[in-house]
Amino acid sequence: MNQGYSTQINPSYIPSQSTYPPYTDFQNTPINQGISSQMQQNPQYAESIFRKNLGKKVTAYFSYPDSVEWRDRIFTGVILDEGRDYLLLKDDQGKTTLLWLVYINFAIFDEPANY
Repeated sequence: MNQGYSTQINPSYIPSQSTYPPYTDFQNTPINQGISSQMQQNPQYAESIFRKNLGKKVTAYFSYPDSVEWRDRIFTGVILDEGRDYLLLKDDQGKTTLLWLVYINFAIFDEPANY
């Protein structure tokens, strides 16, 4: 006889972590005094930086907080295209990968980046 006890098993919970950095007032921080005033007045977004670097090789680091198998992934390839919310890379084997920028942590360019 069930006396109010639950026998239901709950799946394990993986807490999600935000991929967005906390807001900071970059205009008034001493660390950014060397950054040009043009850069401070015109903030750069990931898609515009990728747009300025089409054809360059990049290593992009992504996190997928709701996935156990794809928790953290690294993608390396040449930037084929970019959009407001995506990045299209072609790797050394010729495979093309479409990546949603909402999951990006950071990117490292193999050569000097235009920004």
